[in-house]
Amino acid sequence: MKSKTSSVLAALLASALIVRLIFGLAQDPVAPFERQGGDSWWYLVNGDALVSGRSPDDVNVDPSRLPTPPGYLLLLGGAQALFGPSAEAVIAVRVVQAALSTLICWCGWRIAYRLTGREAVGLLAALLLTVSPAFIIESASILSETLYMALLALGLTASVELIARALAEAQHAAGMRQAALAGAWFGLAALTRAPILLFPVGIAVHLLIVFGLRRGGRRALIMLAVYAAVVSTWTFYNAARWGRWVIAADGFAAFLYVGATGWQGPQAVDERLGSTDGGASDQQFIDAAAQSITADPLAYVRRRSLELVEAFLQPHGTVFFGGESLRDLALRWLREDRSLDGLLAVIRADAFAQKALLYLFHFGALLFGLVGVWRTRRNWRLSLILIGFIVYTLLVHLFLLALPRYLFPTALCWILFAAAALPVNFRYNSR
Repeated sequence: MKSKTSSVLAALLASALIVRLIFGLAQDPVAPFERQGGDSWWYLVNGDALVSGRSPDDVNVDPSRLPTPPGYLLLLGGAQALFGPSAEAVIAVRVVQAALSTLICWCGWRIAYRLTGREAVGLLAALLLTVSPAFIIESASILSETLYMALLALGLTASVELIARALAEAQHAAGMRQAALAGAWFGLAALTRAPILLFPVGIAVHLLIVFGLRRGGRRALIMLAVYAAVVSTWTFYNAARWGRWVIAADGFAAFLYVGATGWQGPQAVDERLGSTDGGASDQQFIDAAAQSITADPLAYVRRRSLELVEAFLQPHGTVFFGGESLRDLALRWLREDRSLDGLLAVIRADAFAQKALLYLFHFGALLFGLVGVWRTRRNWRLSLILIGFIVYTLLVHLFLLALPRYLFPTALCWILFAAAALPVNFRYNSR
């Protein structure tokens, strides 16, 4: 990498880290412990119980029945083991997540550069990720997305490097190392968010298509072997300690049920199943989901399709600012009002500018991303990795619960394609 490019990239990464630290440290470090219906306090309590064995007297915490993978819980539990269940632990996690979010920016630069062969596109991708408000906001959230996306980005980077180096240099040893790295990063990602569980199988198939059965088979086998070894650590731990058989997570049945019947909160789910405190078994969830689907298949298809489309079109991060939904206000004005005064009322709504910026980045990434998909079609060996992750995530959440937060990891791929939509006659002068 040439010196000027290195300097610009270093400045972008430093800016990304500083912005995320400023934003994260400005947030209330005690708020995540408050039980306001979100997932933050649940992660904190269960992470502390998993690592230190502590739990509040008024909360039923049983690490042997965790429905989620352990990755993010271990991060939170480790911070609380050092600082106790305190504001200092949350501050430490936010500092770590600021660094992880900055790492995502570096991965975005590397993937975009490999995808297009242009330094300008790589730097633009890093810039977009640096200033993206959704990524900045998420880095301060006590939720698993930032850790998951950092591990995912590392896995995607290793996969892209594997193919790019093999095509350009035909280095056998480098290809094997990158395959092992991809398997390790994807394995850690699956131990943070389980829906990615089958995605590495798709990468393995892609390697067979690109390199053929012999060359691709060796790389695919190494990647899957390392991936399985990493994921199996949680399986063996559960089996040895609690006699429980689990691969990455144990919540798929519940998400399938919620996807079939809708989500109105944990208490509503318990009431529908006749259970208490989330005590329903996987078989109960599956049976209830099957009953709901077979009772009205067309309604199920309609519900899943509409929920996925709504989650896809809704920018992630708007709920951070509270107030009435900007989308609902705009639709109400369009359907019922259409007056200038009504439009001004929408503009004067709570956090309008911040939410509008999130919408601008979201739909800009989607629209320019589609252009980038077309422009990178000749480098399909690399672009299919990113396209594959987008399609895979959408298909998974077509059946499971779909929320903007769950689809947010695809924003990384959309932003990289948006950067690739840069006019072809633009060149970055690195001399």
